[in-house]
Amino acid sequence: MICICYTIIMNITTQIKNKIRTYPVNKPFTFIEVRGKIDSSINANSFRQAMHRLHKQGVITIKDRGEFVKEEKFKIYLFVYGSLKKGFKNNYLLSGANYISKASTIGKFAMFAETGKDFPYIIKDERIGKKIDGELYEITRKEILQDIDTLEGAPTYFEQKNVMIKTRSKTFRAKTYVLTNAKVPLEQKPMQSWKSKVIKNNFDFDTYFNKIVAN
Repeated sequence: MICICYTIIMNITTQIKNKIRTYPVNKPFTFIEVRGKIDSSINANSFRQAMHRLHKQGVITIKDRGEFVKEEKFKIYLFVYGSLKKGFKNNYLLSGANYISKASTIGKFAMFAETGKDFPYIIKDERIGKKIDGELYEITRKEILQDIDTLEGAPTYFEQKNVMIKTRSKTFRAKTYVLTNAKVPLEQKPMQSWKSKVIKNNFDFDTYFNKIVAN
């Protein structure tokens, strides 16, 4: 039953996508308008599910209740290494993106915790830097990247940079966020992976504190 329903939704999605391809980019159209040009036997719930799939794929953008626009083709890869990773507080911003896999930078960067904040930043530094661990995502909707730009304060606070990223099986050219005008904090040791842990002067205070509590 599940397979049959999935096949139906996929067929409806294909029908709608083919119709939307004939529309001009960025010209608004309504739910009712599209539905009127597709098989009238399709129920409203199945139609909504198909439209939701197209929105997630980046084919359309929701402008208002029941109103959409056809998007220009858009796809980038984004490498994240801090609060946007799975399990961290800002990962919800990537709920509409496609998770590729765990990944790491090919070039060397130095990662530090932003003073007084619960997120890290990276700077390009071949001398003290390391290959940074993180996650790679494929983004096909502009508004996802716009929301992340807002979170990162780009381009004033953080700025997007092109980086080469490697997964287990493939190399990607991706975007990532680098702190603007950053300086190396002398009280921190560069990190390779963000785990909400700050190591100061080569001493791991979190581990030391946990040992005290355990005893």
